[in-house]
Amino acid sequence: MKKLEITFSRNLPKDITIDENPPLGLEAFLLITHRQGADEGHFLAFGSSDRIGKMLYNFYLQCLHRDENDMGHVLELVAQDILAAAKAARGRKWVQPMVLPETVN
Repeated sequence: MKKLEITFSRNLPKDITIDENPPLGLEAFLLITHRQGADEGHFLAFGSSDRIGKMLYNFYLQCLHRDENDMGHVLELVAQDILAAAKAARGRKWVQPMVLPETVN
């Protein structure tokens, strides 16, 4: 990929063009960057919180499937830190729901 362009209409993402290919409709996107030589970057999210959540979950599943640089494991550690921060912010204990194994007939 050499070039990525996102077009907006009325402050909403409209489409995405990659390497001069025809534009594709765009409902939501999440952009996270980290600048070279600085502890800062960019964070842009457009779309419903439900759609962004699904995108993050699908990203995690793809990382598990591809197992590149053990990214799935890193995301699991980040998720644990997020839950710990949420628990502390809410002042209550986070209880993970019990997942029962499927019975084998």
